[in-house]
Amino acid sequence: MPSLGRLLIDHTDELVQRWYEKWQQVGPVRPDLTEAALKNMLPSHLRCIGEALLQEGATKEMPRELWEKAERLDPEKRVREEVPIEEVVREYAYMVDTVRTWLEERNEQVSFEEYSFFSLAMFELSAESARRYTKYREEEVARERSEYLAGIAHQLRTPLSTLKLYVQQLERTEHPPAPRTVERLRRTVSRLNRMVDGILRLERFSPEELPVHPEPLHPAQLIDELVADYGHDATLKGLRLEISANHSTRMVVDPDLLADALGNLVQNAIKFTERGFVRVSMEEQANCVLFRVEDSGPGISPERQHELFRPVRPGQPGGMGIGLSIAHRAATAQGGSLEVDSEPGRGSTFLLRLPPEVGVRKDTDEAREPGASEE
Repeated sequence: MPSLGRLLIDHTDELVQRWYEKWQQVGPVRPDLTEAALKNMLPSHLRCIGEALLQEGATKEMPRELWEKAERLDPEKRVREEVPIEEVVREYAYMVDTVRTWLEERNEQVSFEEYSFFSLAMFELSAESARRYTKYREEEVARERSEYLAGIAHQLRTPLSTLKLYVQQLERTEHPPAPRTVERLRRTVSRLNRMVDGILRLERFSPEELPVHPEPLHPAQLIDELVADYGHDATLKGLRLEISANHSTRMVVDPDLLADALGNLVQNAIKFTERGFVRVSMEEQANCVLFRVEDSGPGISPERQHELFRPVRPGQPGGMGIGLSIAHRAATAQGGSLEVDSEPGRGSTFLLRLPPEVGVRKDTDEAREPGASEE
């Protein structure tokens, strides 16, 4: 009785050609695919299975391990060559049928264990291809999203700079608007700048890489400024915007990241609350400073809470927008945490905990010593 492993190795080209003829007869999903693109991986996969079958005791092992090495399976390469994943999966199914028919025509008798190993190896090949393809596409989409958002943010910088210049010029005119109007314009421009900076930080860095530049500050002053920024939005909806913060409390934190976190929490609370209040408070605890952003909104179900801080991905549910992703990263980057306490119909409370003193983390480019060369 011949070894199936030896047959696969010695007759690889013949089997691949028979598979290609079957593929043409059944009808391709993509008729424009070239023969070379379709065949480019099959010979190596068949030889890989054949070589495994020739090893002593091979049929007693799970064939999943065959595809753990990257060089044996490259669905990303096939995607770049525009071979759709459904074609890849169908290709492997046809190969199992091709080998079975070929063995019957030649009257080759192979052991049940060897043929089972071959069939399962092809199944695992299909499953692993689909898994890697999915991961590859997720990374592609995330990269495209990152580049898109970063591009928009960069384009916004020019008009924002122009607006800032106009606000400065308004103050110097012979008949300037009311001081409150100018101050509101200045705060609006600052708010937009923070949003753009937050998006850029979100897309460029992971929480573990996010640069942190702590400064001594009174967080209550920052809360006052944020509430003033969003006070107009709350007033338009008839909401009470309340503050409870000790102005003597001092921290050493990154002011931009703190504004990212609190600003997005306040904005979200106002956005999703139709009546009642939004309350921002601060409390010094033993090892941290606790910030609370409470609202009388609709509340959040337990199932939804598990998705809140997940990065928003195109085509997938989850998250309440990019704001909470920015807030969560800003908290994590400073060694803090962001949690939610909520029940449907009873409002929500977001709990931001930060250490009283945050450590410095420089950008990779900043940390590189002058004159140092990259390896």
